[in-house]
Amino acid sequence: MAFLIGGANSASAAGAFLVDNSCVFIEQDSPKLTRTLGTPTDRDKWTWSAWVKIIRQREQGLFFGYIDANNYAHVEMSSTGQFKFYNHLAGSANAAMRTVGLLRDSAAWYHLVLIWDSGNATEANRLKMYINGVHQIGDLITSVTYPSQDDNSAINGDNLHEVGVKLGGYPLDGYMAEVCFVDGQALAPTEFGEYDEDSPTIWKPKNVSGLTFGDNGAYFDFEDSANLGNDAQGGTDWSESNISAVHQCQDSPTNNFCILSQVQPYGSVVQAYHDGATKFVTSAGNAWRTVAGSIAVTTGKYYYEVEINTASANNSYSIGWLSTNNLPASVWTSYLGDVDGPALGLGKGGTLDYSTHAANSQTDTGWTTYTNGADIVMCAIDLDNNFAYWGKNGTWMKSGDPESGATGTGGFAFENTAGYDWFPAFGSTEGASGGTPHMSANFGNGSFANVSGAPSAVASAGANASGFGVFEFAVPAGYGAICTKQMNE
Repeated sequence: MAFLIGGANSASAAGAFLVDNSCVFIEQDSPKLTRTLGTPTDRDKWTWSAWVKIIRQREQGLFFGYIDANNYAHVEMSSTGQFKFYNHLAGSANAAMRTVGLLRDSAAWYHLVLIWDSGNATEANRLKMYINGVHQIGDLITSVTYPSQDDNSAINGDNLHEVGVKLGGYPLDGYMAEVCFVDGQALAPTEFGEYDEDSPTIWKPKNVSGLTFGDNGAYFDFEDSANLGNDAQGGTDWSESNISAVHQCQDSPTNNFCILSQVQPYGSVVQAYHDGATKFVTSAGNAWRTVAGSIAVTTGKYYYEVEINTASANNSYSIGWLSTNNLPASVWTSYLGDVDGPALGLGKGGTLDYSTHAANSQTDTGWTTYTNGADIVMCAIDLDNNFAYWGKNGTWMKSGDPESGATGTGGFAFENTAGYDWFPAFGSTEGASGGTPHMSANFGNGSFANVSGAPSAVASAGANASGFGVFEFAVPAGYGAICTKQMNE
């Protein structure tokens, strides 16, 4: 299994429990899972655990219990990226805690655990937080109010509970997996996660099927795309609200997938992180703006797809790859003229613009054109033989054969002599009377974002020998999604 810890790309060996298809991202229209619970096993003792990948830093809810306007509790992320809990009882706060550390790495999966044990005789044990198995205590937490002994919380009573929001809405903008709510037990984070035996600094999910969840407890693995509110431990399913805005995906704590990076956009970018950071929307204006992926690759063979949702013929686009030497550059132009190292970008007119370490603004013609609002562009890179390939709607351009290895049939031989790291990247510019550019990447989650509304699943998934990622078209043998499992093959 593999996922990110503290922003570092880490990998571990496969464990006993895979959750590769058990993730859902929640972003728009306040989608949520809801249920009014019954009489709890123990009102004063519960544990909440979830794996989350937060896309944007803003106030957003993870778990919520509501009795009335004077009695409610939130498990949430603050606008600054702090993991936070707040319990309002009889009109005032009787318990509160937030982390000092900020969870700002949008490319990372975090494991969050919150424990309520108000019956405990030791005050500091009545409310606890953990991030990736580490107890948040002392200097790691702030704004602490411990509950009085035997205080109730609005969570784990016979009242309304919701996953993915908080009071007033504030929906989760990110991904969520392996959500556990345990009634009647104060469980350690080691019940939900563990350090990998081969890489002891890596925290990964573990099998929770042996846990007892209590009368009000629930376990959401999001395995059933037709019933995301399914309680996988056999309890009552939760109701789905605005569920059309929720999408099951491949990204998970055990196989972290590339998304669009919030760290490396070039030019003036507006709203670049919609739909789980797979949709790129730029501001108006005749200037090039580019975004790179969150994961760079150095060796191996990788594939991704891009769909352009804006129909205006006056917009221009460039789709391809950037080496790490380009990251200090301020703008990626259509000719890649302002770069400091190798870069590749295929324009919609069928011209490949590229740069080397020594010279920029070079072109290679004769590639197939693609159309705004109609075509899906296929991108493959062979970092073992240093060839890049582009295709359109299932057909490789220039009669390319990405499986040809050192021959590089129909591929473009790019400079990679220094063993650069490469990011998937694409950009756009709005020409005269053009429309606001919308570009959607499928890095393997099996869907494309739309201009509005929820993402659409691929029309018919192509064959994929690696098994990592779901794409519209067949993935060449030996290639796979830009994800941690493919990187570790």
